[in-house]
Order: sequence, then C-alpha cells, then structure tokens
Amino acid sequence: MVELSRRRILAGALGLALGVARRPGGGNDPGARGAVADRVVSSTAELEAAFDALSPGETVAISAANAPYRTTRWLDVDADGVTVVGPGVASLVKPADGANVGGIRIGHHDHCENVAIRGVGFHGNPEGQRRSAKRCHGILVRDAADVSLSGNLVTRTHPYHEHGSGGSGVSADRESRDVRVVGNRVWDAGDRGIQVASERALVAGNVVTDGFDRSISCDVWRDGSHQQARNVAVVGNVLGDNVEGSLTGVGGTAVQADRGYVLVANNVGFGRHKSFFHVGFDGSVRNVRVEGNVSVQDGVLDNAGVSVNADRVTNVSVVDNDLSGYGGRGVNVERGVSGFTVAGNRIDRPDSVGVRVAGATDGTVENNVVERAGRAGIELDDARFVVVRGNRVRDVARAGVVATASGRTPSNHEISDNEIRGYGTANGAPGVLVRTAGNVVRGNRIFQRGGPAILEGPGGERNRYGSNWARGRSPWRIDHPGSVVTDHVPPFDVHRGLVADASGTAAVRFDKPYARPPRLSFGRVGGGVRDVTYTTSGDAFDGAVVTVGSPGAAVDVFVDPF
Repeated sequence: MVELSRRRILAGALGLALGVARRPGGGNDPGARGAVADRVVSSTAELEAAFDALSPGETVAISAANAPYRTTRWLDVDADGVTVVGPGVASLVKPADGANVGGIRIGHHDHCENVAIRGVGFHGNPEGQRRSAKRCHGILVRDAADVSLSGNLVTRTHPYHEHGSGGSGVSADRESRDVRVVGNRVWDAGDRGIQVASERALVAGNVVTDGFDRSISCDVWRDGSHQQARNVAVVGNVLGDNVEGSLTGVGGTAVQADRGYVLVANNVGFGRHKSFFHVGFDGSVRNVRVEGNVSVQDGVLDNAGVSVNADRVTNVSVVDNDLSGYGGRGVNVERGVSGFTVAGNRIDRPDSVGVRVAGATDGTVENNVVERAGRAGIELDDARFVVVRGNRVRDVARAGVVATASGRTPSNHEISDNEIRGYGTANGAPGVLVRTAGNVVRGNRIFQRGGPAILEGPGGERNRYGSNWARGRSPWRIDHPGSVVTDHVPPFDVHRGLVADASGTAAVRFDKPYARPPRLSFGRVGGGVRDVTYTTSGDAFDGAVVTVGSPGAAVDVFVDPF
C-alpha cells in the first residue's frame, strides 16, 4: 500500500475545495461569465422583488453595477432549486440603516432543497443597526437540504462582538442537512465566522480571519445550549486572528443517542486566538478527530493548542498536528474524558506543559515530539489507565514525564519506550517523576541533565520499573518498599567490590528498602558464602550482612527483588 504524505493530502483537499467553489471572476457582469440567469437584478428594489417572488429552479444574478444594495429586509430563499449568483465583490449587499436584518436566509419559512449561493458579498453595517436586533448572519441556513455556499464574501455582521447572539458570517441550524460551505472569505465577523449544526456538512477551503469568537464551529450556540453537527468535515481552511475565540471546535450539549462524527483536518491556524481546537463547556461530545492541522499562536493568551474539557467526552483523537508557540499547554485533556488518543503531534514552545492529561481515563499519549516546554513535557494528573509510549521529549524546563495523583487509588499507567533529553533545565527536575501507585515504567531512554533519570516521589508506591536506560550519574531514586526494579542500565542495586572484614563479613545497604527479603546473587565471594543476614528499618528490609570464607576477600552482591 502506498502511504500518502500529509502535504499531498492537504494540497489535494485545498485543490478540491477551491475547484468546487469556483468563485466567479473576470468582470462585474454575471452574464459575462456564462451564468444562465432567469433574471438579472441591478437595483435594491429589483433585488428585494426577486427574492419575494422566487420560483423553483430559478437563477438570480446580481449585478455589481449599483452596489451596495441597501436592503430593508432579509433575502429569503424558500423554493427548491434556486441559485443566486453574485459578481464576487465585497459589500454587494449592505442593509440600510435601521433595517435590523442580515443577508440571505435559506429555508426560513418553508423547507427547501438544492439551493446554491455563490459570489455574493455581504457587509452587515453594524453601526447602522439597533442593538436589540440579534443574529443578523450573513447567510443563514435553517430548514434546508443540499445547500451549496461557495465563493461568498462576508464581513461586519451584526450585532458586532457579541457572544452567542451576535452576527456570524455563515450559520447552519440543526434542521439543515447536506450543507457545503466551500471557498468562502469571512473576516471581521460580529460573532463566529462559520458555525454549523447540520447533519452532514463540509466546510472546506474557506479563509476566516480577524474575527471575534470561534472561526469555524461544529455547533450552533443559542439560548445557552449547543446544537451539535452530525457527520461534519472541516478541511483545508485558513484561520487566524480571533479576539476571544478558538479557531475550531465543538461545544457540549445534552446527551444524544447517535451524534455522528466530527473531523477537523489539514487546516492552517495563525495569529492571536485561544485554542486551535476546543471541545468544551457543559454536556457531552463524542467521536471527534483532529488530524494533520498546523497552527502557531502568538503566545499572548494562556490557552492550549488543543483543549478537551467538556463534562463527558468519548472517542477523541488528536493526531499528527503541529502546534507551536501556545501560551498555555500544547494539548490539554481534562475532566470527563475517556477513550482518547494523543499521537504523532509535534508540540514546540508551549509556555506550560506539552501534553497534560488531568482526570481523564483510558487513553494513549504516543509518538509525540515535545520541545522547549516551559514546564513538564508530559503530565498525568489524577488520570487513570493512560499509556505514555514512544514519545520524544527535549529541552523542557521541568520533568520529562510526570505522573501524580491526589489520593492513593492506583493510576495504572504505562510509561514506556520514551526518549527524554534536556529535562530539568529550570529546577533540576527528574526525567520521569512518579508520585502515584500501580504503574509500569519500562524501556525508557533518559539522557541525564537535570535531576535523576527516574524519581519515585511522595505518593509513589507499588510501581514496577524495568529495563530503563540512563546516561549519567546516580540515575535511579526509587524508594518505596513495594516497588520493583529490574534490568536497568546502569544496574540498580548492584554492589561490586565490597571487602570482607577480619571476621569474613561484608555489609551492604540496598539502593531501596523492600517489603520482603529480596533474593541475593553473588559474583566474587572469597571462600564461598557462609551466611546471609538481612537488616531492617521499620517494616522494610534495607540491607544485608554477608559472611564469606576468606577474610579480606572481594565480594559482589546483586539484589534481585522477587
């Protein structure tokens, strides 16, 4: 099987989106571009009259000759098969002062199907509208199916800079289905750039910038609840410079039986914004995949590149993204999340932790690259049953990998096969810090720079450490009697070159205490081992006295825990 690169997939997605959009060009007369129009309008009166009397299958072309058209009411499409073609210029339609309306509504009064709007420019004129007028979107899709919105230009929707009830560039309600929002330009919108709650939607090849709230949202937020989209793809868009929102995301809502899937893939993010992608607020979200996106934040806002923190979230994948310069964490997975994957991401220069998992369960953090984090590389905080495997952590200010918990319930993590270099640059933190119970830590490669390679701190107990490798001095600081250490390089609890005294005894202090007497094996033993006596401290065994047959002989002792 031939494996396609992400670059080829992204190029293909953008090419497809722009090809489908085919934004009109080459002059201001729609007729000159081959549009077959049933009527061409060139005045506001003609425009409003045309929308008042639309017939099924009709095509309306809007001339640029007398733009902007200062409309006094919404332009409603409630008939099947209608096509509206604009000249592809900005501010083609601009509501009159005091009109208190938006642009085009589709399926507002009656259900309709097979509607296309392309090349229409809309300016919301927020300075000329009453504040009491809400949700004056540029294009609004309500009860409609098979809708195509392409090559449109939308800006300054009303109300301006108002969350939830502000004017969005494009909005598709939950009653809509089979909606395609492709190749549009939305900028400086009053609320969200594009929001969809449709069943089956494609949002591709759009450029959404200089906005207020989220650039592209897979839900519509109204009256305190989130209407989520089902089976939606957000692909190949260019997004950036929001004042108060993430670039993409989906909000929580009440539990539903089948919510479908959300795919956010191969988008480009930049500039000032909160998260690149955010699953959040109250309620439930499931079946989300965030893949192959590239985004850089200016680092001003303290937000994660990808943040997942709704009440109940299941089946979320964050894979193969490049996230750079975020003022908070690179990827943040929080409360109520289960069944998650964070894999193959490159996270560079987050001011906080590279990947943080707090309170989530049953997940995988695998094959990520975390570089130059302001705090730890990967952090598990009150999480359970998480596999942290095959990651590369470099030049982080604190520990490479941290596992902590507030109680004594076993965390049951696996921390394996990670490469950690350049950790503890700020405070001498360890490569791996374990402060919780019931974990397996094995096969990690740790190049010492700050503190020890592995440190079992307060709360760390009943863990198993095996086959870890370190380069440096005194790499292992593992102290709990119930924890087990095997096959480390350099070896753990190996004592070479002890010298028996005049009575033939050599005392050894173990590298860690043991809950029960460990098994000892020997290298050099002058005259053979005659007796072994264990020493104790409290309830733990902390050393042994070995008696050999030859006083003054060299003795090598190897501790095998169980």
